[in-house]
Amino acid sequence: MNVSFCSEKDRKMTKKCAWTATIIYLLLLPFLFMFAAVSVMIFDSPSMPVPLGLSIIFLCFCIPLSVPFTFYFVWSRYSQGEYKKSRRFCLIPLCILIITFIYDVLTDIVRSLF
Repeated sequence: MNVSFCSEKDRKMTKKCAWTATIIYLLLLPFLFMFAAVSVMIFDSPSMPVPLGLSIIFLCFCIPLSVPFTFYFVWSRYSQGEYKKSRRFCLIPLCILIITFIYDVLTDIVRSLF
C-alpha cells in the first residue's frame, strides 16, 4: 500500500514537472531559435577561427533542436511509468545550454590568451 502511494505521488509530481517543462520550452523555443540564428554573427570578429566558430554555432543550434527530443523522451517515459527518468529528461535543454555557455567562456579565455 505504501508503494502504490509513493508511486501515485511520484506520478503526480512527474506529471506536474513534465507539463511545466513542456510549457516553458514551448514558450522559449522561438527565442532559442533566434539565439541560434544570431550565433552566426560570431564570424563578425575577424580573429575568429572557422572551426571554433562553427563549433559554437553547432552548439547553439543544439539547444533548440533538443527541445523536441525532450518532449518525446519526457512523455514516452512518463507513459511507460519511468517517472525518475522522465524528470531527468526535462533537463536536457538546460544541460546543453550550460555546456554551450561553458564552452563559449572557455573559447573566449583561450582566444584572449593568444
